[in-house]
Amino acid sequence: MGKNTGKQKLKRRHHTVPRLLLRRFADGERLVRVPLNGGEPTVVGVGDVTVRRDFYSMRTEDGQLDDTVEDLLSNLESQAAQVIRKIIEDQLWPLPVGDRAILGQWIAAQHVRIPAVRQANNEIFDQLTKIVIAAGGKPEMRRLLEEEAGEPVTDEEVDAMWAEMTDFTSYDAELSANDHMLMMGRSMETAYDAMMNRSWGLCRFQRKTLLLSDHPVTLMRDEHQPEWRGVGLANAAAILVPIDRRAAIIMEPPGVPDHELPASAKVAREMNHRFAWNSRIELFHHPDDNPLVGIELPPVRSHEAEFSQTAENFVRPDGLTESA
Repeated sequence: MGKNTGKQKLKRRHHTVPRLLLRRFADGERLVRVPLNGGEPTVVGVGDVTVRRDFYSMRTEDGQLDDTVEDLLSNLESQAAQVIRKIIEDQLWPLPVGDRAILGQWIAAQHVRIPAVRQANNEIFDQLTKIVIAAGGKPEMRRLLEEEAGEPVTDEEVDAMWAEMTDFTSYDAELSANDHMLMMGRSMETAYDAMMNRSWGLCRFQRKTLLLSDHPVTLMRDEHQPEWRGVGLANAAAILVPIDRRAAIIMEPPGVPDHELPASAKVAREMNHRFAWNSRIELFHHPDDNPLVGIELPPVRSHEAEFSQTAENFVRPDGLTESA
């Protein structure tokens, strides 16, 4: 008999869209995957999509993988599944306070656990790191090299490192997995507060069906806001969240009690358009449905952050001076 170490096997295959939600758009364990790169739609298994190895894993002090975050997300998913079942099967709405809080936590997690958030954080960190390098110049490069070496370094060593580090297109600076998980936790708290303060509407569809994005929480821009301001949880006109192929939650600005909203073919088409354009790589729908009729698909989104100034604009070989 094998030796029992008392430790469970690590979870390595992490779903960035929870199985709970994928199954709500599946025929049992099968659903249609629609890639945004022009590939053909294919029927796939729920267990095989939106999977990234060790995506929510952290590292312990001794360098070992820790899947505690994945366990926490799984536990929250189990609780949310019960609430969604009450909404869909028992026709419960509005939700009691406790159920609303559980679903609010789960939706907040969907908003911050997505790959796009990690990519945006990495893109911002990359630019800020390179700007610091560019502005610090060779004097700062020398200081860092000597601090690491514990002794003086030559001009040639400084020049070589400066040339390498200012070749900004040759490398990417990325946050550690632990930093990402800490940021995800803080962002989830902020998202939860913003969502719970909104008025929740539920839209149920009898005939029309919805699609599911690989980034399920969609922020709807306020048309009265200027384009340059962007859209976030605080200023979004609405937050759209599909919870089933025939139901979606619409979080509106506060002011009215939670309520049900009228459903129509026009509303379904508008939602599906927004869900499609919130996708990054792929989207999904039930094998019996065709919610993409009349909807032009977006291209694959390769970047999340935009910068008016890049590191190249800050290169100062001699470092910052008082006149700079």
